[in-house]
Amino acid sequence: MIKDVTAHEKLVRQLELSLNNPPATSGERIDISFLHRSFCVAGLPIKQRAGNHFARNDGTFSINVTVPEQTLPDGTSLMVGVPYGPKARLLILWMTTQARDPLRSSGDRWLEIGRIEDWLRGVGINAKGEGAAKAKDQLVRLTFSLFSMFLKGENLDLFKSDKLIESAAFGTGDLEQYATGQLGKVRWPLGLELTQRAYDRFTSRDSIPIPTSRLAEVSHSAMAIDLFVYLCYRLPEITPGDSQLTRWKSLVAQFGNKESPSKFRETFEASIRSALRAYPEANVELTDEGLLMRYSDPAELKRAFITVATPNGPERHRRALRNRTDVWRPATPQLAAPRLVTS
Repeated sequence: MIKDVTAHEKLVRQLELSLNNPPATSGERIDISFLHRSFCVAGLPIKQRAGNHFARNDGTFSINVTVPEQTLPDGTSLMVGVPYGPKARLLILWMTTQARDPLRSSGDRWLEIGRIEDWLRGVGINAKGEGAAKAKDQLVRLTFSLFSMFLKGENLDLFKSDKLIESAAFGTGDLEQYATGQLGKVRWPLGLELTQRAYDRFTSRDSIPIPTSRLAEVSHSAMAIDLFVYLCYRLPEITPGDSQLTRWKSLVAQFGNKESPSKFRETFEASIRSALRAYPEANVELTDEGLLMRYSDPAELKRAFITVATPNGPERHRRALRNRTDVWRPATPQLAAPRLVTS
């Protein structure tokens, strides 16, 4: 049985065609990142939260993020908080994009960190100093996070639990430095390995194409990123002549902090407008009822993925991320699974 091709798959195919057959006009490039749709419809915390648990729910769906306490080999207690803010969102985008790299070997779940600074600079994040320290903090949080989801159906309540990262290679002593709050001394991990389930999801038909160059316009704001990727998810699915309204109450459930709809709009309207400015091809209007999305011409939406490369500029750096012929992959020890003894 042949599966129906989704609107997102059609867009990806058109973009990949352009990527493999670049136009003769010099300077134009197609620049794509990806994000799984589950992260397009429910945001992580906007700001840092106390404790190691975060939940978001809307009556039929809930997502829980939990980060259990760990004990390091020297006995140090590693307390890692819940990932939050713009950098956590951008790092998940980076993971998804790396998993879908067309030059990656099929089934290769290992993510090299060597070029992450280039990618972060390309989306407007300072990859040195305080900016790098904050990004490393969020990467550690994501590494140890557990995600669980509940979906309420007519006859069944469904539950699913998952992690993004199965294993990681950290520099000697870096987790001890992190545990004692010396974040400035923590280095980037050598690499991360996605879980099989995360890899399968990231490389599935449910990953949404995101225009990389536009991320730099919203990378300072977690809410602007949330709304930007939400539009990237919803707009291609709207059929000609149709429109969809996402009410303020729904936006609060998906991306807010349990505040009233009026308070949410007052607090985040500037961030929402920032997302709309980053996506001028989108036929979207901010109304008193909520976010009104109308059919947007796919040819116009595709324009958001076209960048003009400049010598040694950010677009060139982002393009270089796809060239993985000289990537160094460190040898990491294989951890044997403990044998369970039953009586």
